[in-house]
Order: sequence, then structure tokens, then C-alpha cells
Amino acid sequence: MKTIISYTIFSLLLLLSSQNAFSQKKQERENKKNEAFTETKTLVDSAQFIYVPNRAFPQGGQSIDLTTNYGFIKITGDNAEGDLPFFGRGFQSHYGNDGGIKFNGTMENKKVEINEKKRTITFSFEVKDKDHYRVSMEISYNGNTSVNVTSNNRSHISYQGEIDKIEEKESKK
Repeated sequence: MKTIISYTIFSLLLLLSSQNAFSQKKQERENKKNEAFTETKTLVDSAQFIYVPNRAFPQGGQSIDLTTNYGFIKITGDNAEGDLPFFGRGFQSHYGNDGGIKFNGTMENKKVEINEKKRTITFSFEVKDKDHYRVSMEISYNGNTSVNVTSNNRSHISYQGEIDKIEEKESKK
């Protein structure tokens, strides 16, 4: 009888200690996610960041790896500069256009929406250059970003990549 009681007590203590360790690990993960989200919010609030895509998702097509086909969107204050590869249908082309999405101008209708519960930031704006581009960035807590680009003269395209500080990405190139 004593052995049954001692096994029961031992099993109970083991269960409680493992449950405590699990909750500590879960809390540590949540703290790391919160710290990363705070850093990402600070980066977006500074309006000094660069987005570099690693995959493109053209409308009606398969995803395309962009590791050898570089592109970027650079946000500096109220200015947005973009040079992204484009795969899709163009409805109208401008003379001298190389086929990519290129813009450099002042952001209009800029919106920043923060969802604390989901730890996401939606950063959207419009830029008028040779075409009118509408850009929407869905930024997760760790900087992973999904970008949707629509324009008047091209089919919709999406990209997957991440945002980072401008200085770090430029020094790596």
C-alpha cells in the first residue's frame, strides 16, 4: 500500500513539474514574440525600412522564386521607392518600360493599422508615377511581410518577403 501511495505522489509531482516547465516555455515564447512585435512596430513607425521579396505570386500562376531576381520597396519618410519584378498581364505599356513595377514618389492615402491581438501591422499607401500603384503590406510580428500590388495598367500581383532596416540591407549588397 505504501508503494502505491508513493508512486501516486511521485507521479503527481512529476506531472506538476512538467506542466510548470511547459507553461514557462510557452511564456518565454510569448515574450519573444512580443519583443519582436515591439521591434517591428518601432521599425514601421520610424518610416525608414526596406522590403525585400523572396517569392512572387502572379495572378493565375504559380509562385516564382526571386532569389536571383532582386526587387525592393524602400520607405523613407513620406516617400516610397519600388523596383519589383513583374510576372503577369499588362494592359497598357509605357514607352521604354522594362516590364517591372517601378515607382518613386510621395505616398498618398497612407494608412497604418496595428492589430495587437494578432500581432500584425497593415501598412498601405498609393503612389502615382508612370502608373497609379496601390500597395498593401501585411507585416507579421517578426517582420515577415506579404505585399499586394495593384495598378491601373497591370494585373494584380503578390509578393512574400520581409522588412528590415535600410542600413543593414544596403550593406549586405
